[in-house]
Amino acid sequence: MKFCSVTGCGTSITDGQAETTERLFGKAFCLEHEKGARAEADIAAGALTIDTAPYLKCGFNIQNGLACKIVGQVEVTIDIGKVAAGKPKKECIQAGGYDYELMSNPSVDAEIKTLFKLIEQKQKGSAGETTKENPAPVRKETMETKYDEMKKERMPPKVLENAVARIESLELNTETVLRYLCPDASVEEALMFLQVCKIKNLNPFSPGEVFLIKYDKTQPASIVVGKYAFTKKADQHPDYRGYQAGIIVLTTDGKIEEREGTFYLPKGRNAKADEVFETLLGGWARIKRENREDIVVKVALHECVRYKKDGQPNRSWAEQPATMVCKSAVVRGLRDAFPAELGGLYDQSEMQEIE
Repeated sequence: MKFCSVTGCGTSITDGQAETTERLFGKAFCLEHEKGARAEADIAAGALTIDTAPYLKCGFNIQNGLACKIVGQVEVTIDIGKVAAGKPKKECIQAGGYDYELMSNPSVDAEIKTLFKLIEQKQKGSAGETTKENPAPVRKETMETKYDEMKKERMPPKVLENAVARIESLELNTETVLRYLCPDASVEEALMFLQVCKIKNLNPFSPGEVFLIKYDKTQPASIVVGKYAFTKKADQHPDYRGYQAGIIVLTTDGKIEEREGTFYLPKGRNAKADEVFETLLGGWARIKRENREDIVVKVALHECVRYKKDGQPNRSWAEQPATMVCKSAVVRGLRDAFPAELGGLYDQSEMQEIE
């Protein structure tokens, strides 16, 4: 069994996968990073061309395959190679603590939407033109043809070298943190973030693992760890034996029930007077470790909910309170069960959001 050589990945790969990627790129890559390397090689070799007009129209500066623009006080950086290769938008965009799926910054949201709308219109227009006039020309050299050329050493070695180097060249330092992860943070906060990542072996470039977020410029930056980083760390411990979790509800017959999972019958917005519903009270989690008693954590909903400046629950808590309170119980339980690995780390569901 071998592992992906990209720093911070460590995904186990088969011997066949390792042999193929080592032959093509000189290093072993998992399937995900192999796709990235192939796209980079195709772009560098001219087998895949990129229309940069939408980026320029939106005011982005393009350099070294990256489109950059300052939006408000946030530097937005988009990997145009990943966009062209069809990668998920979340992987293509870097803008401090911005999360494309959560739409966490209105100014950046508007900029990103405008850009990708132009890109889609351009792609549809190109497709329409080729349909009306002539069939789309057959690509002279397919991806496989290009990699056959690699084997025959007809492709310049520099192409392969650049494709691999670009994946591994992004170094985690204060400059990287302040430029790509959290532009509003201070140098001291960036250094603290780096030390926590180093001590706890966390990778901020791994999706959903750890973030440095400045909720308010007047407040210190927060180091936020994703729930799956908690479960991943626990899963790597030899004594970990899994967990059970759920919610605590007041049932329709007036009983308090600890229920596995997050399903319950909430009161609807347009509920009728005689409609039956259940009340969410909290969450629970049972963490199992070898040679120890199970650690059971129960949390009250009203103590876990996080609010915005206007006093309303933030979006995640307002839209999915059962999921969030269950998640809070799991994170707290894992932290209690594995203090050496997870002590001092907090999930976003535990942070007070300021908007």
